[in-house]
Amino acid sequence: MPTETVEETPLTPPARRNEDAEMTFTEHLAELRTRLIISLATVAIVSLVAFPLMPKLLLLLERFFIPGITLHVFSPAEIIRVYIKLSILVGLVVGFPIVLYEVYAFVAPALDRRLRSRVLWYAVPSLLMSAAGIAFCGLVVLPLVLRALLNMTQSSGLVGTYQLDPTIGFIIILLGIFAVMFQLPIVLSLLASVGIVNSKLLSDKWRHAMIVILILAGIGAPDGNPLTMMLLAAPLAGLYAVSILVVRLTEPKPVIESSPA
Repeated sequence: MPTETVEETPLTPPARRNEDAEMTFTEHLAELRTRLIISLATVAIVSLVAFPLMPKLLLLLERFFIPGITLHVFSPAEIIRVYIKLSILVGLVVGFPIVLYEVYAFVAPALDRRLRSRVLWYAVPSLLMSAAGIAFCGLVVLPLVLRALLNMTQSSGLVGTYQLDPTIGFIIILLGIFAVMFQLPIVLSLLASVGIVNSKLLSDKWRHAMIVILILAGIGAPDGNPLTMMLLAAPLAGLYAVSILVVRLTEPKPVIESSPA
């Protein structure tokens, strides 16, 4: 009786998911929702944990940035609003690395491979530049602005009464502006590394850049004071000059083809 031979077909391994495969619109929305939930949850948890420490942080801000000035509250709930704002600020600062990673993880598939490989290398310098911007604002800009405003008030024969919420809000906004402003060399260097801008373009367009800087300084000054505008415009112009030097060092060098002998 003949025996039937059964041919064994080799098992094919399951196909691996291509990380660069295009996602559907629904999948993009689902991933965006997940990233947002993680980011918001991080900020919320850190803010809740930091909330009991806000009286000490407020006292530190008063002693460091506005010594000799007595702040006043004009409503029973004002102090709670200030504590909430400060705790959210702490949550954003402490949770910034996680938020930054979630943003990068969401947009990474759409980035060019060269840009994707360079973004992570700029993460640490970006944080350091933000810290430098906050330090510069706290040590140089804020003392000058507040001293000038106090002198203007006293020279007018007026007695200043400073409300807690607007004063602390003014300090926080100015610190945030300088933290973002000091990212200019990092952003331009990143763009130059993939060939979007170059040092020659930035050097040729410096006049246009100065006009844009003055406009941004006028918009960004939280108090509308000309001194604050100039203290915003001058460092930004300096950062633009530094950016040209940084871009000159990081931009891809042109390949010189050797002619055949």
